[in-house]
Amino acid sequence: KNPERRGSTSPSPRGRAPRILTTQRLRHLDVRHMRISPDATRRAILLPFAAALISTSVPGAALAGERGTAQTVGLDTGSLIIDPRALNAERGLIWGGRERCDPTDVACTQGGELITAAGELPPPKRPVGYEVTDRLKMSFVVAGEPAGDVVVALWRPAAPTATDAFVRLGRGMLTTGENEEPASLERSTAVRILRNEAVVLGALRKPGGSTLLVAGQTRPQRVPVAPPKYDDDNNLSHDAAGWLSVRRGGGSFEFVLTPRANPALDREWLIIGQVEEGMGLVERLNTLPTNNYDRAPLATVQLRSVTVL
Repeated sequence: KNPERRGSTSPSPRGRAPRILTTQRLRHLDVRHMRISPDATRRAILLPFAAALISTSVPGAALAGERGTAQTVGLDTGSLIIDPRALNAERGLIWGGRERCDPTDVACTQGGELITAAGELPPPKRPVGYEVTDRLKMSFVVAGEPAGDVVVALWRPAAPTATDAFVRLGRGMLTTGENEEPASLERSTAVRILRNEAVVLGALRKPGGSTLLVAGQTRPQRVPVAPPKYDDDNNLSHDAAGWLSVRRGGGSFEFVLTPRANPALDREWLIIGQVEEGMGLVERLNTLPTNNYDRAPLATVQLRSVTVL
């Protein structure tokens, strides 16, 4: 009611601070009495920012010849607001993340950085006293594209039960119970990749099993084949690149190809064979970029087929 206090920034008689137009209040502005719609208001505010981003984006020549992927968050890219690339696609603006190399590229390594591909390491020498009893050819696919084959040699005397289970899994004939559909390595995927430590494979897509009535369930449940357990043991160590090993004691379908010497694996993994051909592919798998959560590869690594030689 006091005209002299109008427009004053001093505290009100009740001690309350003056109302300031903050960003939070701007979001709740009542635009019902305005002549423009709320959507038009948002576009009017955000379009200048989008234009500013495009004007300051890197030139297209800087990205020429390089393969990049956008780290989006699943937003609709049809909007000019959400994806300013629609205004000038040839600028090569990557919206929502920094530039990264293609995870399917051989030279694309951990962190999405391009490096010179490492040389192919030689396969390990067969341990004295172990003769090859089985050979498997595993054909890999990376991001839907054929990547090559890895031929592994197995020695049954090193771990008879574990080797037999791995061969039957490769053949697609592994069962541990009656009237079960067999489990198979075919179409299995990579579990995680620990760079220069271990390439862990064996996430089954064809776990087999049977349909059973389970206590507490009103409908029959699909029970997959249980991984066999065993007490095999040997004194072989992960002292070179190219060893094939499985979990000590069993209970898992996972197996490891070693990209480098890593004796720390001896405690939990049991060597049953080695890579004979395809060390170059093992190195490529070793350098694939992974996520920061469970170290799974960003590009899907699938074991498309397994052939017993």
